[in-house]
Amino acid sequence: MEKQVEKVFVKLNQAWQKGDAVAVNDTTYKVKTADNLTFEIDKQSEYLEMQRSPAQRFALGEAKERLEGAYISFAKLPENVQDAIVRGEEYLHKSAYPKDGIIKESVKMVQMVYSPTSGSRLDVQIKRKEEVTLAQAKAYNHQFTQAEFDKMVNEGRFVSFEGRSSNGESFTKLAYYEPKLNDIRTKSALSSSTYLYGQQLTKEQADSLNQGKETKITIKATKKGPLTYMVSYSPRAERFITKSLEKAKVKDMETKEAITVSGEKKKKQPSNAISM
Repeated sequence: MEKQVEKVFVKLNQAWQKGDAVAVNDTTYKVKTADNLTFEIDKQSEYLEMQRSPAQRFALGEAKERLEGAYISFAKLPENVQDAIVRGEEYLHKSAYPKDGIIKESVKMVQMVYSPTSGSRLDVQIKRKEEVTLAQAKAYNHQFTQAEFDKMVNEGRFVSFEGRSSNGESFTKLAYYEPKLNDIRTKSALSSSTYLYGQQLTKEQADSLNQGKETKITIKATKKGPLTYMVSYSPRAERFITKSLEKAKVKDMETKEAITVSGEKKKKQPSNAISM
């Protein structure tokens, strides 16, 4: 009989990572990590944590450690907020504190993020007192242009830009204006390593979505055979927005019909006015 595999998190060398666990007996698991490290661990170990849901990307223990480093009590957060944080979603944390006899407010956007090179960390962005100006709109050694700034702040859209690290390495990032922070916020761009419905994006598809374009993508391996979608991307929610091609065509036809009818009504109005 094949033993059941459990998804777990383990803390090794002060870092949490994912693994697969199989019960050896009533008290012990045999764990294999993503980098093929295999070992046995006690089921009650403080360095072991069971994955609570398939969408969970970070261990609760890690999120707790990271947030407490940012002076946020993870234990005091509602369970739905805890779940959102370990899924890697944004959380806007507000708190009040006394300073010089006056109550001050602290507003922080926090998010657990992961990088293959640096590992996981807590991204913390503090709300600006005043709305960001064009001169202050900078990220990853990139100064946003007036056109990019207007697109984000005035039009509520996102932009793709080339960032540069301190050692000169360049990379693509996405940015948008976050009114809750009075500031520009950045997210990772899509790439050919990104998956949509279990299928990797091509470089052309990733570049198109990064430019904010709705892109036609066919998912080849589905139970119903190849399915085609019109796809767009929201960096704020870090989610794909998909519409079946058939629904997209129907909506487009309805829009065109509405425009035609509206145009006919506008044309008829002057003649009606004259005949009265």
